[in-house]
Amino acid sequence: MPDTQTPVPGATALVPATTGAAAWADRLRVPVAAGYVLLSAGFLATRASIPDRPYLMLWLLGLVVILGWHNPSRYARFAMDWLPVLVIAAGYDLVRSRAPSLVPRAMTDPQRDVDEVLFGGTAPTVRLQDLLVDRGTPHWWDYPAWLMYLSHFVVTPAIAVWLYLSHRDWFRRYAILILTVSVCGFVTYFIAPAVPPWLASRNGALAPTTRVVHSVWASLGFERAAQVFDGDARLANPVAALPSLHAAWPFMTLIFLWRRIGRWHWLLLAYNAAMAFVLVYGAEHYLSDILLGWLYATVVFIVVTRMLERRDAPRAETTAPAAATT
Repeated sequence: MPDTQTPVPGATALVPATTGAAAWADRLRVPVAAGYVLLSAGFLATRASIPDRPYLMLWLLGLVVILGWHNPSRYARFAMDWLPVLVIAAGYDLVRSRAPSLVPRAMTDPQRDVDEVLFGGTAPTVRLQDLLVDRGTPHWWDYPAWLMYLSHFVVTPAIAVWLYLSHRDWFRRYAILILTVSVCGFVTYFIAPAVPPWLASRNGALAPTTRVVHSVWASLGFERAAQVFDGDARLANPVAALPSLHAAWPFMTLIFLWRRIGRWHWLLLAYNAAMAFVLVYGAEHYLSDILLGWLYATVVFIVVTRMLERRDAPRAETTAPAAATT
């Protein structure tokens, strides 16, 4: 039987042809990108000012997709792999930009009433702060709580980087899951803006509470950061509370990695519990916000996982016979 792996001297090496969507992408990438830029320039020429940052981020998102779609360049693949980060950043900024119009119609009663029913008439945030909060100066334990709250912006991206470097297939699924639950949250923020406990207290709809994150920033002398967490709708969206993405992201991480990292999953479980406590104690979220965040993560995980498995099933069926014959 001839050795099919040995090249024939003088023969021309066969290069797999680019077919299907990849071929169309190669042909159209440059003209489509050029048209996109020209149309954008024409649009800008008709305006008296540059669009706000959220729309510039969305424009950049479109350009990255055009240039990266089916692009074999490793730089393009890297940009497309991390595209969810840009989508989430653009989503956060878009929600923030619409905050002034969302605050007047934000709901207060449903999430507060659920917490009061579950805890005997008093929201757990109020109970915890009556025991642990000094309305004047933060206690020492408020600083670890502040760090736990801020870890939301570090832990999930750090896990994504670890997965990207060590388990690329896991990373792609994880990125899709985090992106999907975030987009679901953003859509809900537009449909049903919700007042968090600290703002409900400020509006007289809840017993007095303190936003611990704000008080810690102020005590450290970071006035700009303190202003961001003081309810100014021009700087951050104060009614993007239901569901809690601070709860949804770590819970999604937990259920995604539960069977993949052995006993380390108990550390993620403890992190979820600590984050939930800090969110309630710090008056950032009602417990109902957190429970809905966990529900969003669970539903997204089940639906997206099934869709990805269904998508990958034909590929697995075609590769299995080939593996059996080698």
